[in-house]
Amino acid sequence: MKNYFLLFTMLLLATACLEKPEIDPSQSEQEGLASSFDFKTTQGTVVDMTFEDNEGQPFGGIKVQVWDVNDRDKGNLIFTAFTSDNGTVYQEIELATALSSVIIETNHIGVPNNLEVPVENGRILVSYKNGELTSSTVDDEKSTAAPGNVKSAAAGTDATNSTTVNYLSQHNYYGVPDNLESQRDIISSTLLQYINASLPEGQPVPDYHPTYLANGKTTTLNIVDEADVWVTFVHEGAGWRNTIGFYTYPTNSPPQSIDDIDEVNIVFPNLSYYGSGGGLFSGDKVNIGRFQPGTSIGLMLFADAFSYGAVRNDYEHIVFANKDLNPEPDEDLRQHNVLLWDEENELFLVGFEDVRRDNIPFTCDQDFNDAILFVTSNPVNAISTVNVSPVDKPGVLDTDGDGINDVLDEYPNDPNKAYDSYYPSATTYGTFAFEDNWPDVGDYDFNDLVVDYQFKHIQNADNKVVEMEPTFLVRAIGAGYRNGFGFATDLAPGDISEVTGAMLNSGYIQTNANGTEANQTNAVFVVSDNVHELFSANGFVNTEVDGTYYEPQSITLNIALNTPKTLSELGNAPYNPFLIVSQTRGREIHLPGYEPTDLVNADYFGTLDDDTDANQGVYYRSKTDLPWGIHLPESFAYPSEKTDIRLGHLRFSDWAKSFGYSYMDWYKDNEGYRSASHLYNR
Repeated sequence: MKNYFLLFTMLLLATACLEKPEIDPSQSEQEGLASSFDFKTTQGTVVDMTFEDNEGQPFGGIKVQVWDVNDRDKGNLIFTAFTSDNGTVYQEIELATALSSVIIETNHIGVPNNLEVPVENGRILVSYKNGELTSSTVDDEKSTAAPGNVKSAAAGTDATNSTTVNYLSQHNYYGVPDNLESQRDIISSTLLQYINASLPEGQPVPDYHPTYLANGKTTTLNIVDEADVWVTFVHEGAGWRNTIGFYTYPTNSPPQSIDDIDEVNIVFPNLSYYGSGGGLFSGDKVNIGRFQPGTSIGLMLFADAFSYGAVRNDYEHIVFANKDLNPEPDEDLRQHNVLLWDEENELFLVGFEDVRRDNIPFTCDQDFNDAILFVTSNPVNAISTVNVSPVDKPGVLDTDGDGINDVLDEYPNDPNKAYDSYYPSATTYGTFAFEDNWPDVGDYDFNDLVVDYQFKHIQNADNKVVEMEPTFLVRAIGAGYRNGFGFATDLAPGDISEVTGAMLNSGYIQTNANGTEANQTNAVFVVSDNVHELFSANGFVNTEVDGTYYEPQSITLNIALNTPKTLSELGNAPYNPFLIVSQTRGREIHLPGYEPTDLVNADYFGTLDDDTDANQGVYYRSKTDLPWGIHLPESFAYPSEKTDIRLGHLRFSDWAKSFGYSYMDWYKDNEGYRSASHLYNR
């Protein structure tokens, strides 16, 4: 029986409209690969994070975002989650093997932000406990190798026209001053709740707390009794490495211009967290001196002033506690700090906005939490509270009652939804590229079907998926066959409530009432049973350089789940994609190493060039260990028609021969990686 099937298969391939080109055996048949190589450009990566305050209490309900890195800045958003009641996030996701580090963003006051963290041994590890970051960051290596104490911009330097700049102490390469108190201040979870309620990330103070900016509000520290004064670092929410200093003047004679300030004292040369470009931990504090009654202390911020171990004189600008000294022409936009009194904790909270509020040259978010400090004194009542706004306390900011503050909730009126997460990222697409001549090896141009994809997961407050909205962008069809396309997950068909959006018009796909494919153990979604229907073309689509160009066409599914599921229960995105050859349902092509669905015709296995061995877990590999499908974590520059992928992507063979250890980014447009004349570019 199998001989008859093999004969039929060979006749079918012989009569197909595609001509199989000759390929140099030294290039195609002698790659020297091992059956263990899976041709994967991504790897399962565990995101393992723990956040606790400096009293050991967990930070629950923090929104954590993971971004890939673009020249040490945030690139694309690749993962989102909320911490559990235990202050943890633990999830496996697929990341590009070429990705060596990520940026962690929390946007929660009291927790380090914008941490660049390495991806090591398939893990992203962040542990912030008792006010200290104990996990490795990309900055760690530099920290251990940094030089000793330095004193930048020595006393007497003119940092502002005619003003003398003094340093309260020397500091190290990362701007950590020598005169930190030996014991950090305890920043309790209650205090952090007050701070996050008063100055929430991304919420403009003019809208959220306009009274903080009302005329007559005090923004300076006015001494009414002799006192020792301390300034404590709480948080930095800025991308800049800012410098904090102070100046003094008689309370009844405030400065009218910068020239009226004779002396500036630097407190924190670099107000940046350890692991985020600096060396500070929440609670680090400095005694700035003893002051007499009738003295006012104005805190000031040098914007983006610290670099390479020193405070630069070419900072962006300076903002002062006395708003009339600030650079904006519009008087209503000049205030750059808010001063709040916390009677319960007996401290003054100070929040700075470091970007010019008239959006020159950058857009200002107006949230006044780019630098957050608090000020204490001994005696406690030595600083006036007259016209100082009180701190805010958490109120009812959870409209739908799902436990997520409305500020963070992307669905504030829906208790079943809290946020969206995406794969491969919120702003990019990945690619599936297939050869469709299986079980024959084909021409190896990987353009018989080129589909870009983006999976959107709608998740609830417990980080469980309630809906999926995958979008598929069909870019190229270098095939004479009328092929279908779908993907399988680890869910069961009964886990799905409804599927909408699929394009099934050819009659050979049978579905359950909920829209999943019938007669499958796992939930299988056939996106289209004939991708050619998306185009007006009869032949090839966007593979022949001299042919007609067609705009890529998209299909978006909506998949509603009966009950919320974890990402792990779905299986790692992008799941298990497959091509259906020539509307023959049993002839399905998967990525190498991925199991077929229940509807595959197993008689194809082991025929012609296929070397599948289900008993050994080997699927969809040729006898020379080559695949019929590849997955790229970004949009792929695919070869033109009948052009071997190795002619267009010059490092593909090096990557394959190294079993994926060299040139992990072979698909990128790096120097020496591509031969543009062999790639389709229209």
